[in-house]
Amino acid sequence: MPLSKLKFMPGINRDISNLSNMGSWYDGDKIRFRGGYPEKIGGWEVATFNQFVGTASVLHVYSTSDGYEIAGLGTSQKIYVRSGTAVYDITPIRATFTSPATDNCISTVNTSTTVTITIVAHGATEGDFVTFSGATAVGGITIDGEYEITAVPTADTFTITHTSAATSTASGGGTGITAEFQISIGTSSTLYGYGWGAGTWSRGAWGSGSTVPVYTPPRQIFMDNFNNDLIFNVNDSDIYYWTYDNTYSTRAVLMSSLSGSIAVPEQVDQILFAPSGHLLALGCTEYDETITAGVSISSITRSATTATVTTSSAHGLATNDWITLSNQQPKAYIGTYQITVTGATTFTYTLAYDPGTNATAVGTYVYNDYSNGAKDELLIRWADVNADIGPKPESWKPEVANTAGFLRVKEGSKIIGALNTRLETLVWTKTSIHTLQFLGTAEVFGLQLLSDSVTIAGPYSMTAVNNVVYWMGTDNFYIYDGRVNVLRCNLRRFLFDGINKDQLSLVYAGTNKEFSEVIWFYCSEDSPTIDRYIVYNYQDDLWYYGQLTRTTWVDAGINQYPLATYNGYIYEHEKGTDDGQPNGTSAQPISAYIESSFMDISEGEQYMLTRRVIPDVDFSESATTSSSGASQIPEVTMTIGVSKFPGAATSTTSANGTSLSKDVVTVSGNINQYTNQVFVRARGRQMNFKIASDTLGTQWQYGTTRVDARPNGRRG
Repeated sequence: MPLSKLKFMPGINRDISNLSNMGSWYDGDKIRFRGGYPEKIGGWEVATFNQFVGTASVLHVYSTSDGYEIAGLGTSQKIYVRSGTAVYDITPIRATFTSPATDNCISTVNTSTTVTITIVAHGATEGDFVTFSGATAVGGITIDGEYEITAVPTADTFTITHTSAATSTASGGGTGITAEFQISIGTSSTLYGYGWGAGTWSRGAWGSGSTVPVYTPPRQIFMDNFNNDLIFNVNDSDIYYWTYDNTYSTRAVLMSSLSGSIAVPEQVDQILFAPSGHLLALGCTEYDETITAGVSISSITRSATTATVTTSSAHGLATNDWITLSNQQPKAYIGTYQITVTGATTFTYTLAYDPGTNATAVGTYVYNDYSNGAKDELLIRWADVNADIGPKPESWKPEVANTAGFLRVKEGSKIIGALNTRLETLVWTKTSIHTLQFLGTAEVFGLQLLSDSVTIAGPYSMTAVNNVVYWMGTDNFYIYDGRVNVLRCNLRRFLFDGINKDQLSLVYAGTNKEFSEVIWFYCSEDSPTIDRYIVYNYQDDLWYYGQLTRTTWVDAGINQYPLATYNGYIYEHEKGTDDGQPNGTSAQPISAYIESSFMDISEGEQYMLTRRVIPDVDFSESATTSSSGASQIPEVTMTIGVSKFPGAATSTTSANGTSLSKDVVTVSGNINQYTNQVFVRARGRQMNFKIASDTLGTQWQYGTTRVDARPNGRRG
């Protein structure tokens, strides 16, 4: 009987039964299709040397004006900037305590590494980070540098662990201690709790659990760059600003602490710059201005353009607050100004010009408070863009003379995420998608509903390539190319039946333009963390999937290779052939395979005997020399499995008639570039085909294998 070619439709289909999918691929891992033929994906190497803390939720790559490629990195515990092979901690400081609050705050216990710190109303939680300086030795150890808080027994105490044990039980540390607390950490996945304190106050007996699960979302970070600088927010929290410094020695600060900042939103769910240059805040506090009369003014003096106000009693203001002064003489002192507090009864502000004299009439002032707005889950606010100087991301107060403003999404209950395309910003709620477009009129932006019959998995589950937007919903995939449509997926049931619905907010979408791929990383059904991926090849309209833990992804562009994060490191993908390891550890092989659906002869009425296989596998991109310089021959394992019935286990025998384990067919089990043919003996009504590799340096593409298979009777 002549040889038969094993031809399979490209892509993987799992939404029909194995036998019904005859002539197609049914299963695989770490493979892709190129030109219709499956191949192993490229390898990866570690791009950073020092390990970051926490699970990454965002990686934002950009280049600076002095030629550096850097990346903002946000995790469940810290904020970093990556430059070269290093990551630098720029996590903002939440609170700083000094003397007398920190006087002799350190307590040790003999032979213990646990140290207790007493600072009244420290505001820290377990897992937060605090940095100490200026302490003297206590109990034979000196507390200096950064520590992770291991327990919080009371609102006024917490414990840390020192690298060495104390040599005595003691308290002290002196009066020169500074304790800087970083912003609180979050969780890396969604949590549901019934435990102590999870419910509302006075719900039941003291210490009782909640009667319904309490939802705690993961901490997710959203980033964008403003020229060289980095702007980011923690979901449902504040906006922060990091000023670029190529020594990476400064930390990010609250945007509201910047000079000129006004009415900055709080409790922000996501920030990003619109194509027009306006910084957007999605799901945030409303704009609200509360005016409170100030205390009486004793005098206003000036030194050049710096005015100093002295009040008759404590003013209660803080640096960067805004006040409006009225009825002063000369009139140069009148206006709305941001102040710097210099004492309990003094503060300064900067005049537009030097009036030449102290105030002859001191007038009055009011305090302009912009911090009382309520959170609105459907609100979109944007900062000013000045026609002469460009974006002013710190200026959020809507005025006639600027373009700051706000509008509200009418459909849905909460904004989930947003994404820029070439000329518009797409905004998703739980059940709708909208387009936000710059109008250039007094309204600044216009918002239009595109569809109210879509869903979305999470804030990072959308991506764009070639001006087409793709996203994962809660039970479907969608595409927007000017119109919203459902994206056909022949892995839809397989995916959504096997996804962790409680962790949909972790889904992370990206592109790999070199191979025309859109990729989504997600959590499998029983996993609280990302461990799988699914790929849509938009050029060939194909789907495939695999297992890989990557929590963020950035396509090649400014960066030479696609970047991804896992286990505290940034990886460069499509680089080499193997699973690169950190800290100089030897690379590991990537286990990859693809397996076909079952096929039969004559509608399965007769048995089929397979006696010979002539493989067609391309190894041209493999490494023939190991990292140590030794010669190596790349190889794969080719397997033919047979069964009597679609639901039966496969069974095969070797050429000598010896029973082999499931799906093992070849005598040697290995196929390399020098293999001409393999003799086997596999008999059954149905047959399937599999090719796999798990050796270093191996990169393969499957071609068109031929088999010597013939009818072999009707009896088993």
